[in-house]
Amino acid sequence: MIWLTFLPAGITLALGVLLGRVGLPLHPVWTARVLCTVAAMTVPAAAGTLGFVAVNFWATLEPAAAGRMPEWALFGDDEPVPVPLGVAAIVLLVAGLCVTLRLASRWVAEVRSAQDLAQSLLESDVPMAVSVPGRRGGVLASRGLYQVLGAAELEVVFHHEASHLRHGHHRYLAAGSLAAGLLPPLRRLNGRMRFSLERWADEDAAEAVADRELVALTIARVALLQPSGEPGPLPAFADSGILRRVEALMARAPGRNPVTGPVSLLGTGLVTGALALTALQIDHAFTHAFL
Repeated sequence: MIWLTFLPAGITLALGVLLGRVGLPLHPVWTARVLCTVAAMTVPAAAGTLGFVAVNFWATLEPAAAGRMPEWALFGDDEPVPVPLGVAAIVLLVAGLCVTLRLASRWVAEVRSAQDLAQSLLESDVPMAVSVPGRRGGVLASRGLYQVLGAAELEVVFHHEASHLRHGHHRYLAAGSLAAGLLPPLRRLNGRMRFSLERWADEDAAEAVADRELVALTIARVALLQPSGEPGPLPAFADSGILRRVEALMARAPGRNPVTGPVSLLGTGLVTGALALTALQIDHAFTHAFL
């Protein structure tokens, strides 16, 4: 019954791929939360499954060690793990650890660098604003931003960045980046989540200044002056999906989904959380269910 071991990771990964291709009819607040939940749960489901296979592969190679292992760490049957499968699981686990360490070190380095810069005005002619998390964080703004924007537009920018900081969007970005780095099929999910976070902050800024058109025009104006490049690990004012963000702001404000939003998030969390928790026990669960 070894194939059942891959069921939790397979389901959560399939859900992540689906949500990366199909938009959710929810307010950006709930969309970002649902996508982050799926990304965050898929990683432990996949890692747990690989770890489970690796442990049982070791038990296959060293039968004497299997007797010292707890029952929950072993498959419900006594079938040996095929060598190609066991080796692949170990290789993927090691590769995943390397990717995680690389992403974590990059994240820490860039956040610390941004925190140092956030203590003063950034000497750059490129108009930019970035929300920097942490005690030494804040809003990192450039001199160029003050040169091209008026007082009302600057208010929009700072309300947008304050939303990122207030809601801890850097945690969402970290979860999405880790999931995309470890599981390439989730890159589109990560992209949709980044876009939802920007839309979330856009809507907060529009509500704060009570002028959706002003927010849209400010986003477009700053975006036109940005150099092209990949989005960084910190939420910036002129991030991805500029045209769609402007179009959304020029339209009617989305509904808050006071019922469907929490229900969608709760349902997603329960399903993906249960799958992640059973990633190490799915074989036993199915064995006991059918015996």
